[in-house]
Amino acid sequence: MTKGFLDYIFAAYIVNKDIIFIKDKMVYINILTDFGFKRIFGSEENKDILISFLNACLSGLSEPITELEFLPTEQLGMRPSEKRVVFDLYCKSQCGEHFIIELQRSPQHFYADRSISYVSRIISRELRRGDKRYRIPKVYSINILDFDADEFKSRAGYFWPVRLKDADNEIFSEKFTLIFIELNKFAARNKSQELSDELQQWLYLLKNISKMEAPDQRLQQDVFRRVFENCEYSKLDVMEKENYQKSVLEYEDVQDAMRYAQERGEEEGFEKGKMEGKMEGKMEIARTMLDNKVAVQTIAKYTGLTEEEILSL
Repeated sequence: MTKGFLDYIFAAYIVNKDIIFIKDKMVYINILTDFGFKRIFGSEENKDILISFLNACLSGLSEPITELEFLPTEQLGMRPSEKRVVFDLYCKSQCGEHFIIELQRSPQHFYADRSISYVSRIISRELRRGDKRYRIPKVYSINILDFDADEFKSRAGYFWPVRLKDADNEIFSEKFTLIFIELNKFAARNKSQELSDELQQWLYLLKNISKMEAPDQRLQQDVFRRVFENCEYSKLDVMEKENYQKSVLEYEDVQDAMRYAQERGEEEGFEKGKMEGKMEGKMEIARTMLDNKVAVQTIAKYTGLTEEEILSL
């Protein structure tokens, strides 16, 4: 199979010895896949791209970031009984501020509580014995949600920063900030495609780059030019294309599961039907991923099922 053959319409691509057909000629990869997200934001060579994105998200909430250090994404508990957590990205700035960046592709129960627990894990690990001043870092949790979140349905906006305030709406502590970004709400509200600030430009790019055939002329900054260059499908080598296709399958499986769950819930017409539909859809996705030799930990991340539930299928 030649490299050029992979880039054309109806190109047959081999993944785990199965044939997958690419129906349309692909120009740019989808950043919202696990492969695309890690390629653009999770590498040393693209660290400046991540810095630009974080500065757009945190404008007015923190000092501008000029340097970042990537930290281990797996956080083990202090005791055997404590739950292990794995972040998508975890890094620290030149000022000692910590950043957790999560891309969530499917609904998950108690997502806000999970975000608080992630921040709390970082804060607790930074405490030092004998430090009576409790010198702990500022921790920012940036959560990019690629689904309609029932938990935040009452919120009208697509960008929701959460800070610790008192009853008079005064800042009580600046030690942690949670940021929730709902891409579907952004897309729905931004039909006019007016990109008035850098954050809107970033969100528009995340949501739409895989549908583009050429760089959008409204995204003229150098950082966006580099994103387009890094997302060119034709520049991936054979192994990268295989890994990307696996990531696309996982992403599309999750999207299909959410559509199935929503349709089933609407047909049932009551909350129990919705919950049963979501669970059945997740189980079907998990079975498909298992058949394609996807790691149990990855399946758990995409579906929200526990490893025990997945292994029992």
